[in-house]
Amino acid sequence: MTMMISKFHKLIQSRLLWGVFLVVIVFSFVIWGMIWPSDLDEAERANAAGLLAGEPVPHGEFRSAYLSTSMARALNMGRDVEYTPESEALLRRLSWQRLATLREARKLGITATEEELIGAIRANFAETNGVYNRQRYQAFLQNMLQPMGFTAGQFEQHVREEITIQKLASLIGRQAHVTPLEIRQTFDTLLDEFTAEYATVRPADVEAEVEATEADARQLFEANPTAFTLPEQREVSYAAFPVADYVDESMEIAEDEILDYYELHIEEYTTQETDTNGQPREVVADMDEVQDEIVKALRRAAAIEKADAAATELAFRAIPDRDGTVPEFAAEAEKSRRPAHKPAPFSRFDTPVADAGAAFTATAFELELDAFDRVSAPVRGQDNLYVIYLERVIPERVPAFEEIQDRAMTAARQNAVGEKMAAKAAAVKAAAEAGLAAGQTFGETVTALGLASAFAPPFTGLSGSSSTNPVVAALVQAVVSYNQGEVLEPVPFAEGMIVAHLQQRTPADPASFDSYRTEIAEAIRNRRAQGLFRDWQAALLDPALFTDLQRPAESYDDQEEGADEEVDLEEESAGTDGDQSPANTTDQETPDLETAPAETM
Repeated sequence: MTMMISKFHKLIQSRLLWGVFLVVIVFSFVIWGMIWPSDLDEAERANAAGLLAGEPVPHGEFRSAYLSTSMARALNMGRDVEYTPESEALLRRLSWQRLATLREARKLGITATEEELIGAIRANFAETNGVYNRQRYQAFLQNMLQPMGFTAGQFEQHVREEITIQKLASLIGRQAHVTPLEIRQTFDTLLDEFTAEYATVRPADVEAEVEATEADARQLFEANPTAFTLPEQREVSYAAFPVADYVDESMEIAEDEILDYYELHIEEYTTQETDTNGQPREVVADMDEVQDEIVKALRRAAAIEKADAAATELAFRAIPDRDGTVPEFAAEAEKSRRPAHKPAPFSRFDTPVADAGAAFTATAFELELDAFDRVSAPVRGQDNLYVIYLERVIPERVPAFEEIQDRAMTAARQNAVGEKMAAKAAAVKAAAEAGLAAGQTFGETVTALGLASAFAPPFTGLSGSSSTNPVVAALVQAVVSYNQGEVLEPVPFAEGMIVAHLQQRTPADPASFDSYRTEIAEAIRNRRAQGLFRDWQAALLDPALFTDLQRPAESYDDQEEGADEEVDLEEESAGTDGDQSPANTTDQETPDLETAPAETM
């Protein structure tokens, strides 16, 4: 026994033996804790927003594309727009299209340089003489972009992407060709002059004859219940911190602070006027004239900081403490002497708190039901800061008919009115054709039917396409395929339906053809190139190559028809770049476009 113990003692003192043990143990732990490539792929897919050509797309990259597409939409409309379920689906599709487009551009090495960015911004914010106006750009950022919720840095990134997309579109558009016959046909379409007499059939002309019943509404609902789907809703509580409660009217403001504010906001105190020679000049208000206004602004800024601090304190108190106890939000809000409010459940397309606008809704839909992510950071409104607490999530659902009966009744009546208008317009067309064949004038025929006739101002395809006259704008698209003396098929327009008689079609002057040939050919080529590019973009989202893991794939098929009606938005919203979430974008100094290079914001 003593010998065995002695051998064992020597054995455990062996460095070689302990080295073997160490290798075995370390190797076991490494194998046990290793993430194999297959596991990594599964994790990436589980955390991805979607798949493109088999590759996962991070949520940050999609959010960046969505933000840029939203910006394009807002800038295209000239304002922040109200979202609907239909426009949201289209916006998501265009965001994916934008993302996929810029991924392809990166593969081809197509990028935008800083010089190109500077040139694009200088060109778009120049005076009529072509000289860049920095104040004009700053005014755009402050008065249009920022109220929409976007930063200068996000805008400049958007411009970079647009330059890249235009380069790629130009490359693909080189495949577009134009024939001489197309040029001649387009010349005739654009420059022939049309004179038309018309009558309009409006909803008021048929509404008295229309009756929609509950049975009609139910039939409409049962034919397509998903058309009445109620979107996901959020039920929240919130506490409001009025900025006015934190304003200190006796707060002393140092002279250097007033001077700094004046210099930083000098554009706000600069106006344009015309001198005695008729030349424009800038006039800057003296600081003494605006000092009271500046003091008020600085006191308000200090009040916002205090309100933000108080709101942040509530947000921290409303999350679980160290022992995991979950506080009651209403009780914590009461401690801050800010009672909790509970608006009615709302969707992402609603504005439950007007003061905070879309920011309130967007923040509410970023919250999650777990204890740590159901309380928001302070959300700034016009007059208040808000802390939002997520109570529950109401999933998207198809409602029972009784829940949306009023909405279905309205839709059924609108359908009935539309069908009645179309039927009456068709009857007017038939009567007009018969009257003309019998020797009556168009005006005599429609007057006998109780409608008034009028003449549209003479127009060509070229002048009519930019006309502000709604009748001409509607007729110009339809009249080009008709001959003189014919009655057009009823044409829809904003106020109802138009029935028109083409009284005269004067051919364009053949001598002017050569002067228009090059311009027409280029216009056709550009339009065809745009079509080729859009088709190429659509192919990037082929179901075999693309999966949106956040939304059923078939929903994009439902949007194809609507997408054709949103050509302007689609041309503005083609791609995105990078994997950076908009929430992480930092706003640095605006690049000085007077010099190069520009700094990324």
